[in-house]
Amino acid sequence: MPPLAKTHSAPTAPDLDRVSSEPPAGKKRGATSGGFSLVEVVIAIGVIAFAFIPMVGMLPMGLNLSRQAIDTTVQAQIAQQLTAEVQQTDFSRLTDLGATSAANPYYFDDQGNKVADPNNAIYQAVVAISTNTTLPSSVATQRLATVTLCVLNTKANRTCQEQDLTKNRDSKKITFLVPDNGR
Repeated sequence: MPPLAKTHSAPTAPDLDRVSSEPPAGKKRGATSGGFSLVEVVIAIGVIAFAFIPMVGMLPMGLNLSRQAIDTTVQAQIAQQLTAEVQQTDFSRLTDLGATSAANPYYFDDQGNKVADPNNAIYQAVVAISTNTTLPSSVATQRLATVTLCVLNTKANRTCQEQDLTKNRDSKKITFLVPDNGR
């Protein structure tokens, strides 16, 4: 006779009375494995704040440098316009141009465009011209004019309140020579 085959009984449901309410070893009750603890979050915020506070402190300095760069660029454009005007003026009329500029300064807006109304102006400019130019060898000549352009931002914080732009230390000054071409 063949041996009797063993019969398996159906699996039984786990004994619910034996399930413990204690968490598995190494885990705390209510803890999840994927999150950050409060201490880790506070330390991360502290590191970020430590890095960002100096950068926020540098913002005013950066804005001031940006404003100065814009001011320098516009003043250079104004000087370029006035230089072209001086170079296109007949040499015999340069002194008239300088006298007119001293009596009625040029006014410019924030983009460097000429404006007629001084109340709408941001920049003021004058052209000072001297036809008695002394060369380095102490030789005076009447065929060379010294031109000084003075440009001032009238709305910026100024350290000097001198109204004469040629004497005002806040104005940007550009000096160049214009020869008599015989025109």
